[in-house]
Amino acid sequence: MSSDLQQLTELFDAKVQSFEGPAERRFQVLLPFKQGIIRLREKNASSRTIAELLKQLGVTVSHNTIARFCRELAVAAARNAQRPDAPRPTPPSKAPPPSSAVTKLLNRRREETKSPEPEASSRGRGPRIADPKNV
Repeated sequence: MSSDLQQLTELFDAKVQSFEGPAERRFQVLLPFKQGIIRLREKNASSRTIAELLKQLGVTVSHNTIARFCRELAVAAARNAQRPDAPRPTPPSKAPPPSSAVTKLLNRRREETKSPEPEASSRGRGPRIADPKNV
């Protein structure tokens, strides 16, 4: 009887390890295409382009939904990277893990859109007041 209990415990532990919580309903349609979307984003495809490709396959989804989906993937990847005790799957030898690729892509886009550092000006802080000599 103890061997049956032990086997049941092992089976239960295996189920617990492989359990993934229910996905959000708004991304339910995109989950089968997750890897393809990640690969397209790595190739700098826009959310609109991905939405058009999916529409050709009969999957109608907004480009905003795809952008949110990619953002959620990046947040989940960052959250998993912060947990040192979480076991990490070994990535395939061909390509880096897709979640880190999405994170890298989003970080690179954030850096590109940052405004340049303001140049040091000769005037100090405060309001700009006209010089009466030059008026």
